[in-house]
Amino acid sequence: MFKINHEEAGTGFELIAKGDYEVTVINYETKNEPGKNPRITVDYEIRSDVPQSHQGQKILYDGFTITEKAMWRLQAISKAAKFPNGLSFNSYKEWADTLLNKNLVITVGHREYNGNTYPEVKGFKESQVEAPAPQGGTIVVGEDEVPF
Repeated sequence: MFKINHEEAGTGFELIAKGDYEVTVINYETKNEPGKNPRITVDYEIRSDVPQSHQGQKILYDGFTITEKAMWRLQAISKAAKFPNGLSFNSYKEWADTLLNKNLVITVGHREYNGNTYPEVKGFKESQVEAPAPQGGTIVVGEDEVPF
């Protein structure tokens, strides 16, 4: 059991400061609304395995509108995610699936909306840190351990 103590309640996460952050792409959503350009919204998490402020905080709703004029953003994040030059995709969903779990650096700025300040992705760079090593050793499952 525990007792509620309002004095121990935090105020939540602080606004992510402007600057460069090592992040992992953790989620995406595609949107195809009638009469509107298709969009992909990408979410990032600031890596906790890299010494930097705001570890574990998320930067959500980075929108990529699929138009000829906005393709530079898809190209920029693809380069930062170290996609090989010339790599082709059959769909934007396939591209987003490939982007998922990639590590890169984002440049964060701020934007104002309805009197509030939010972090906004302003640019992309290649990660300067190796991906974290998998935890634990190899798992070997023998034939007699499989129930089928």
